[in-house]
Amino acid sequence: MSGRTSLKEAFRQQVNNLYFDGKLTISHKAVLMALATFLGPKGLYPSHEAIAKACNRSERTVIRALERAYELGLVVRTRRMVVQGGKKVRTSNLYRLIVTASEQARVAGKHMARAIWQDLNHLTDRMSDKVTKNISSLGFGRRYPEPQPPKRSRNELLAEIASWQT
Repeated sequence: MSGRTSLKEAFRQQVNNLYFDGKLTISHKAVLMALATFLGPKGLYPSHEAIAKACNRSERTVIRALERAYELGLVVRTRRMVVQGGKKVRTSNLYRLIVTASEQARVAGKHMARAIWQDLNHLTDRMSDKVTKNISSLGFGRRYPEPQPPKRSRNELLAEIASWQT
């Protein structure tokens, strides 16, 4: 298995685990799974539009899912710039998938610190509330509902599956 393939598989496994732990929504999961498919030999730099098309979601949903991934330390973003006509112009972001727990904690901490201190002079009540919610989502409180167990027993589910074959 190549390095990129094992990185994709490890990342996708983490995304699945976080989804089943209730820390990601189904849309977040779809966006992050689609993001991993863009990993190539030259890196990972799809546009929001390309990710949205790949997972059949809106660009706004892609942005929210990526923001959640930054909060959890799953993804690091580097803004790419090029010089055109003497001016710096933004291009697509360069993303890096994070799969080790220690690096995820470090990246999530950096993201949170940047969010808190970046515009301290312009911190509104609304932004302050958002930071508080983000901190609580790191494990001090649930931001997403807990997954519920199935309403039918195992034997009832097996009987229904067996009935499909007849």
